[in-house]
Amino acid sequence: MKELKTAAEFDSEIGAGGNRLVLFYSGWCHFCNEFLPSFEKNSAAASGVFVKVCVDDLPAIEARFAVEVVPSVLHFKDGKLANRLDGVLGRGLTDDSMRAFAAACGIKTA
Repeated sequence: MKELKTAAEFDSEIGAGGNRLVLFYSGWCHFCNEFLPSFEKNSAAASGVFVKVCVDDLPAIEARFAVEVVPSVLHFKDGKLANRLDGVLGRGLTDDSMRAFAAACGIKTA
């Protein structure tokens, strides 16, 4: 799974077309650290679809898509934001919510 480190990398990855599920997370966030293994596990069945962005490194990308709670997963289809799974303040995200979200986006997971 690729971690996007610059705004140019982000724009290139999203602009490449197809489906992308982008995890917005922070290294200091307890809920992000709990959720990351689930995101990585689910990415195994869909190579190249799952990517992650650390909001600490790319606050302009976080602001561009109004990510207010981490972890959050945004679905991009053909370069455009199509759907989002926002984290729940004080609870984060679960493996079940990740699988259901991916399925709703038409993406097969592990």
